[in-house]
Amino acid sequence: MLRKLPEFVVVCCALLCASCETTTPLTPEEKARLAQEEAEMKERYLKRIQSVEASCYEVLGALGPTVVEYNENEATGYSGAIFATGRFYPIDLEEAVAKQGMGDFVTVRYIVEGSPADAGGLLLGDRLLRLNGVKVPKGERASTFVVEKMGKLWLVDESNLLVIDRNGEEITLEIEANRSVSYSVIVTPFIRESVYAEGKAIYFPLESMEGLEEEELDYICAYALVQNVMKHARMKGQNEFIGSVLDLAAAVSGVNTGGIFGSMGRNAHKAGFQIESDILALYALANAGVDISGYPDFWEEKLLKEKKVMDRVTRERIEAMRQVVAEIEEKRLRSEPIYPTEYLAGEWERIDPLELSELIETRGEAIETPVN
Repeated sequence: MLRKLPEFVVVCCALLCASCETTTPLTPEEKARLAQEEAEMKERYLKRIQSVEASCYEVLGALGPTVVEYNENEATGYSGAIFATGRFYPIDLEEAVAKQGMGDFVTVRYIVEGSPADAGGLLLGDRLLRLNGVKVPKGERASTFVVEKMGKLWLVDESNLLVIDRNGEEITLEIEANRSVSYSVIVTPFIRESVYAEGKAIYFPLESMEGLEEEELDYICAYALVQNVMKHARMKGQNEFIGSVLDLAAAVSGVNTGGIFGSMGRNAHKAGFQIESDILALYALANAGVDISGYPDFWEEKLLKEKKVMDRVTRERIEAMRQVVAEIEEKRLRSEPIYPTEYLAGEWERIDPLELSELIETRGEAIETPVN
């Protein structure tokens, strides 16, 4: 987990130290007031992080039952209860986190309204002691347990036995779990624009996620979720490892490759992964009732802002998005299931941009003049 000092705290501390050098010593009352203001500032900052966190969990929870169909190996039991530890948050917010009842133990951080966990009586702040007979660790291993192991312990469509500590009292609850996918969400100020789906968790940048429109949040969450479901991070790692082996073999032979094969492996099929994520994200969003018509424009604007120039790979990706949007709308018109059958069967192909324009135009005419 990321455990660095937030930039705003560093700045505040630096200003405070500078002022101390040029002014008289602070009175005890002034020190207490500054300490209170700092504590309140940290609590507000934590609430900002957790607000984005809750929004992401809501979207991911809604999309989970659909995307699990794309890779059944990722299926887990989903109760609607979100567990976390204090290590999910910047270390400088430790006191603010502790006030919420979190620390080096697995705690209920959030509960999706109307979920099995909500119906089963689980409450915010409950500390998980056992899950289906498995003792839950404390300390440094608690975070690893949440991110890597907890999902495998939930039984799907069966009662799960939870032993919790609620205000010092041990309580046993039975919670149902639905078939879905579930990953930990880490909202952090230490990344700026990109979302990192590393396979077991998803890292969202705080500042760029704040202020997003509802559908824009849906787009980003769906794109990141599919990357985890389809195990893109693992496949990229495998490609990089193979490339590094080639670099090493060349070095043994006296050839300095400068790590070029490792770099090539790292970037191998990158565009393919991106397009796959877009295709499956669009289908998942459409199934969830989200308006996907703005998906290509959103990403085009975002990528242009990040890259400053629209290269060939990015243009192809945007064109692929528009093609999939058109194909989904065609399926709607024909009352067909909104499912990426062609793609998952290996039969999907990108079409010529001119043909795509004609397809979109034809779809528009069909919508304007529906058949009676």
